[in-house]
Amino acid sequence: MWRSVLAVCLLVLAGALTVAGTGTAVTTSPQIAAAQTESLAPGGTIDPAPEINAPQQEPAPATSAETRRKLWIGGIAVLLFALVYWRNKKRWTKWRAGRKAG
Repeated sequence: MWRSVLAVCLLVLAGALTVAGTGTAVTTSPQIAAAQTESLAPGGTIDPAPEINAPQQEPAPATSAETRRKLWIGGIAVLLFALVYWRNKKRWTKWRAGRKAG
């Protein structure tokens, strides 16, 4: 039974630490950014590319709340893993001592 509890804890930890979706793509090369955003205006001219060094947006509050939730779940999973490890270590030490004495 404890192995299944440990497996569930590890799965929760893995789920908490994985990326939950795709992020926003950020290009650093001006040529790539310009090539992706150029389009013909109605007069036949090329629209200017957006400013490369535009100020970065802050993450949405929902994203930071989700990250906080994942960190809590990961912390709980690590704590459960440590408790199971400590319990098994105590049992192993007790079993080894009994085997030496007997």
